[in-house]
Amino acid sequence: MKVTLYARISTKDQSVDDKMQELRKWAVQNDHRIVHEVWDVESGTIELKDRKKFLEILNNPKGDALVVNKLDRITRNFDSVTLIEKYFRTNWNTFKLIALDFPINLENAVGRLMFRNMLTLACFEPEQMKERQVMGIARAKANGCFKGRKKGSKNKSKAL
Repeated sequence: MKVTLYARISTKDQSVDDKMQELRKWAVQNDHRIVHEVWDVESGTIELKDRKKFLEILNNPKGDALVVNKLDRITRNFDSVTLIEKYFRTNWNTFKLIALDFPINLENAVGRLMFRNMLTLACFEPEQMKERQVMGIARAKANGCFKGRKKGSKNKSKAL
């Protein structure tokens, strides 16, 4: 089988090389030929329309399957889950999705249910983290400890 490898890391502190090595090793062990490699350094919570490299894979698939390390590397944005599932269901006969951490079969109702549930859990995690962050900031402000970001800080995340 010919495969496209896709790795996504959320921060520059993580190593995309480690993720790609894991995917390459899997492909070799399973006698698959790598025809394309793509990696992103961006949050999975951004909207699908803003994930240029991932959309390139969906709009111009190379090979027979897209291979990812973990299912949550695809997206952590709930609105994207349905669009991604629809794409793979529509093109299942020509382009499959393989996640090393979770078997996926979008050809049947149980497989689609599991796919949705796993990605819904992946979307839940950053929402929970944001809630804890907001609570921590409120507690720090109440104690007079929180002063906000340093002036000129480039790390400006959007509130949920």
